[in-house]
Amino acid sequence: MEKKMLRNRIYDAFAKDVLFNQLSSRFALNSSLRRCFLRQYHPSKNAFGPALETDRDLIYEVLSTIPSRKEAQSFLKRFSIPYMKPPPIPKSKVTKVFSPDKKTDLEFINKDLNQELRKEQFIDSLFSKEFDHVALIKIQGPFTPLDRKSVAKTLVHLQKLGLMSIVVLDNDDWKEMLKDGPSRFNELRKWMINDAENLSDTIDLFGGKATPIYDSVFTLSNGTNNLILKEDTKNKHNCYFKLPGRTLATDADAKINVSLNWLKWCYNLGQIPIILPIAIDGLLIQRTIPTNSGMIELSRALSNPSNANILNLKTPELEPMKIIVINSEGGIPSEERKGSHVFINIQQEYDYLKQSYKVNPHWNFTHPTGLENLDLIKSCLENLPFTSSAIIVPAYSSTTLVSNLITDKPRFSSSLPLSAPTTPSTTTTVLRLGAPVLYHHSLSTINIPSFKSLIESSFGRELNVDDYLSRIEKCLDMIIVVGDYQGAVVVTMEDVEGNKKGDLPYLDKIAVDPNSQGMGIADILWKQLQTHYPNLLWRSRDDNIVNKWYFERSDGNLRVPGSHWVMFWYGPGAVDKLPLYTEVFKKIPASFCS
Repeated sequence: MEKKMLRNRIYDAFAKDVLFNQLSSRFALNSSLRRCFLRQYHPSKNAFGPALETDRDLIYEVLSTIPSRKEAQSFLKRFSIPYMKPPPIPKSKVTKVFSPDKKTDLEFINKDLNQELRKEQFIDSLFSKEFDHVALIKIQGPFTPLDRKSVAKTLVHLQKLGLMSIVVLDNDDWKEMLKDGPSRFNELRKWMINDAENLSDTIDLFGGKATPIYDSVFTLSNGTNNLILKEDTKNKHNCYFKLPGRTLATDADAKINVSLNWLKWCYNLGQIPIILPIAIDGLLIQRTIPTNSGMIELSRALSNPSNANILNLKTPELEPMKIIVINSEGGIPSEERKGSHVFINIQQEYDYLKQSYKVNPHWNFTHPTGLENLDLIKSCLENLPFTSSAIIVPAYSSTTLVSNLITDKPRFSSSLPLSAPTTPSTTTTVLRLGAPVLYHHSLSTINIPSFKSLIESSFGRELNVDDYLSRIEKCLDMIIVVGDYQGAVVVTMEDVEGNKKGDLPYLDKIAVDPNSQGMGIADILWKQLQTHYPNLLWRSRDDNIVNKWYFERSDGNLRVPGSHWVMFWYGPGAVDKLPLYTEVFKKIPASFCS
C-alpha cells in the first residue's frame, strides 16, 4: 500500500505529457513542476521507511541538480531506460457500458486500470536494476555511522540510475596494524570483514543489494616467472597455470593479478560487490595488498575488452566511466580557494599539485592522503578512455555523486572569479586525465587546417580564412591550444589604428570542439587566460547564447552604441579606458563569411 501511495504521489507531481511523450525531459522539467515536487517531497517530510525514502530522496536529488537540456539528453543517451508500452488490458477487466447517445456502442477500455498500469510501469522503469556503466569506487574510512549511511544511500541511488558500483574497501586506521606485518593478519582480516559487513547491511537497509567478497579477486605472482603454459583442452586455448610455492607476499617483484569471475553473478543479481584488499600468494596464503594497487589493477582488468567477451555480460560498457574516492578529508586542497580544487586537468596540473604540497606542509595533516589519491586516479585514468573522469568526495557530501553522474562535471565552474561573492567553495574535486596545454606565439607552429576546423565547428559558421589569418598575423600575441585542437583561444594586442600590434590585450576567439564540450576544456582555457593576462577585453554579439557565461567571468560590460556588440572586460583600470576600447572594437573586422 505504501509503495502504491509513493508511486501515485511521484506520478502526480509530474506532467503526464512530459513523462510519457518526452521521457528525456524527466531531468529538465519546467520550474513550476520542479517546485511542486520539491515542496511535496523534500527529505525533511515524513518518511515512509528507509527503502521508500531512498526512492523519494533520489527523485529530489535529481530535480535539485537542475541540469541543462543538453546535460539531461547526454545523461539519457549514456543511461538509457527503455520506455515500455502498457500491456494489453485483460479481457476479464473489460467493462461494457451502455451509451445513452448510441445504444449500440460499447466502451471497452477501463481507463482507471490503464492509468494505474502506466503509473506503475513508469516508476518501476525509472528505478530499474539494469546497468549501463561501471564505476570503480574506493571507500576510504573510517566513517561515523551517519556518514556510512550517507555513503550507502548514495551507492543505492547510483545503482538505481544505472551505474554499477564496484567497491574496494579501505580504512586509514588499518595502516597501524599493517606496519606489524603478517603477525596480525588474522586480526586485521576480521576488522576488514566487519567493515565490509557493516557497509553491506547499511546498503540493504536502503533497499540496495551488496555482497562482501573476501578473496578470489586478487592473486600474487612474479609476472610469468612462476607460470607455465598449458593447453586448455576444454576451452581450446592456451592459458597460464601457477607453479605452487613460488610467490610470497613479501617478494619485491610480486605482481597483482585480477580475476573477474565474481563480476558476472554480481551483475546478474544486481549486487554491489564490496572487495577487500586481500590477495592469495603462491603458497595459497592470504596476504593484504595496498588498496590503491588493487584499484589500479582492477581498472586495467576492467578496461581489457577481452574480459567483457569472456564474461558475456550484457552491460554496454565494462570499463569504468568513473573512478570515485569517498573519504573523510574531501578533495585535493587548493591554495587559491577556501576548500578544495573544483576541477583538475591532471596532464597540465599534476606537477604543480605535487609542488603545492611541499609549499603547504600543513596539508599533510589536513589532507594526508591527497597525493596518494591523486596518484591513484592518474594511474587508473591512464588505463581508461579519454571520456572517463574521477571525483573525490567526502562522505558527508556523497550525494554530490548523483549530480556529477547526471551532468558529468563539477557543480559549478572552476573558472568563476575567486573574488566574486557568488562563487561558492567546495570540498569535492572532479578530475580528468585531460590534455596538455600548448602555447603558440606564431602562426608558423599552428596546424591551420585543424585550427580552421575547430573555429568553424565551434561557432557553426564559415571562417574567412585568408583575411582572418592576415589580420591576426600582424598583432598576434598568443594562441593557447588544448590537446589535439580540442579547444583554443586567440589573444591579440590591439591598437587604436587597428593595423599594427599594440598594447591592448584582446580575446579574439575562444573555441571548444563540440565533441569535447562538458569536459572542462573551456574552464582550462579561461584559467590560462587569467594566468597570462591580468587585463583582458573582448566582444560578443548581443544575441550570443554564451553571453551569460561571459557575464559571470567579467568585471564589467557595456553595449557598444550603434552596433550589435556587447563589450566585456576584466582587470583593474578598465573603466577609465572605455572610450579607447570602443574605438578599438569598431576597427576590428568580422571574422566569418557573411
